[in-house]
Amino acid sequence: MPSVPRKPLPTAKLFNGLALEAKVVTEKSDDLASFERREFDAYQVAVTVTARIPRAAVTAEDFAANDPLLPGVFNDFPALLAGATVSPFFDRLYALKTAQVGREIARLDVILSRHNFYDCETILNVRNPTTGRRAILALGDMDVNVDGSDGDRNVRVDGSSQFFLPQTSFRWPKLTDRENPFLAVEQKRLATLRDERAAGNATAARSAEITEGMDLANRRIFDLKKWSFLVAETDPFIVLPGFMLHGNDPDSPSVGDFALVVFGGKAYPAVVGDAGPSLKIGEASLRLCREINARSSAASRPVSDLKVAYIVFPGTADPTASQPVLDAWRLRCEQYAFELGGLTVPVHSWPNLVKPWPTPTPTPTPTDTLSSSQNPTPSATPVSRSDQGMSERVP
Repeated sequence: MPSVPRKPLPTAKLFNGLALEAKVVTEKSDDLASFERREFDAYQVAVTVTARIPRAAVTAEDFAANDPLLPGVFNDFPALLAGATVSPFFDRLYALKTAQVGREIARLDVILSRHNFYDCETILNVRNPTTGRRAILALGDMDVNVDGSDGDRNVRVDGSSQFFLPQTSFRWPKLTDRENPFLAVEQKRLATLRDERAAGNATAARSAEITEGMDLANRRIFDLKKWSFLVAETDPFIVLPGFMLHGNDPDSPSVGDFALVVFGGKAYPAVVGDAGPSLKIGEASLRLCREINARSSAASRPVSDLKVAYIVFPGTADPTASQPVLDAWRLRCEQYAFELGGLTVPVHSWPNLVKPWPTPTPTPTPTDTLSSSQNPTPSATPVSRSDQGMSERVP
């Protein structure tokens, strides 16, 4: 059957970096328009997403071609890579990305962006044959994490970002009776939802949302009363995809494991502080991001290129960990780096940004009452400052 020649339309590029090649294909039908109008496949759009899955970087040449500074941070980078194997996490990451694209294929406006699809250059399992020290070496970009809160420490937390969460996976039992600054926020949210449910005029869909919101608020209230958490603005930590954590394999990392972040010829100590989305790799706390790029914020990533190395030491988490002790973290990271083969650069030393709570100023002692025979000189009445020194809290 003859067909009308196809007329290609211009190739476009969507805002998310997805290349879109559009064309119209027609063919002659033996049926009338009144029939074809009823046929679903007579007039349709077929969407096919083609994605090339990258190979993992495995050689020193692969790494040097990406970032010439990275190999020079290690004493013998080729030797470190000699026995390296591609982690199953690499294939798993891209399999999860591909599955997500399949779920979103009918929504090209929300489909995973080109930037986020190709955010991981490699994930390797490396091991020093002499010391037995294992590590996971991942290479990717760096996004900003702004999560975490802690009522025990004197830190201000900006919770205004739409992505902010008051909790991190790294946590420890509260050490004082100081209230978490976001406890009142969750209590108010819970009360509002209870009032809405009590009004009894919500739709079935909204009722389900209310129930889900109340469950979430109750869980957060429990956590905020019991635990303290890392704070992204003061604590250096990285975030790994949730599917990578808590595996049974000795190469699987866990929350609390020590890590090094290598970028620009420098090495920064950190811990695995949180579990993130399973579709992305390359995320770090605001404290770490600002050290790499001072303009980092919740809306501005520090590094867009795939040049940030994340070296995680599995099995090193301290089960008794409490508040961060940054000098101790650095020493642990230096030790593990030495056992892995050593670095040519010093490990960064983090200044402690957390200030002690101010000591309340005692209320002045009143002077003795003057006798009636004395002629007192008028003086200012002492003002009680019982609230002096109390830190301003986030509402």
